[in-house]
Amino acid sequence: MLLIAQPLDRAEMRIQEHIKLSALAATMALPWLGKEVLIPLTSSVLIDVDHYMWHAVTFRTLSLRAAVKYFGQADPPQRKEARLLHHPLVLGILLLIALRTRSRFLTLILAGFIFHVSLDVVHVAQLQSLKHSLSEEANGICPECGEWCEELQLHTVYFSPSVLNRYNAKHFVVLCPTCHERAHRRGPIYRAPGVEGPSARAR
Repeated sequence: MLLIAQPLDRAEMRIQEHIKLSALAATMALPWLGKEVLIPLTSSVLIDVDHYMWHAVTFRTLSLRAAVKYFGQADPPQRKEARLLHHPLVLGILLLIALRTRSRFLTLILAGFIFHVSLDVVHVAQLQSLKHSLSEEANGICPECGEWCEELQLHTVYFSPSVLNRYNAKHFVVLCPTCHERAHRRGPIYRAPGVEGPSARAR
């Protein structure tokens, strides 16, 4: 089955995954929080607005399309200033304010932020593990062009609709930077053996 290259190998978890897992967590917390569960659910999704704000200020454009294109690169620059609301210092300050003011509203917002960041931490750890194991298997050789590369990059060739199967090694491949960028630009170049399910479509 031919699989379409797609920008799914980013350092942060995809917004679709965040929404799905945040909604699941909100459903579980509903008996205790009631309607207030919407507060952490919303904050866990909207925390990523810091990416857009950084892009808007840095590149002086309010274009959402330009921001999506920038962060959708094969290997986008990882800038701490683009993740202001994700920073431990900011989260710590918000926690102190919430404790000092005893604000339930701020506490629930912070809970959503922390849940989101925790998912990102797990996501990054899983991708790093996959990159290490697949790079060792490839012996530093890019399977697309056959050239040796000092540091191969992880590329997703299939996105499993199941969160439990998200980090299956069969859904990933390691590429040199040139082939990785080409995969994101030009679409289908890989046939993943043993992968079941419909063809993924480029975003």
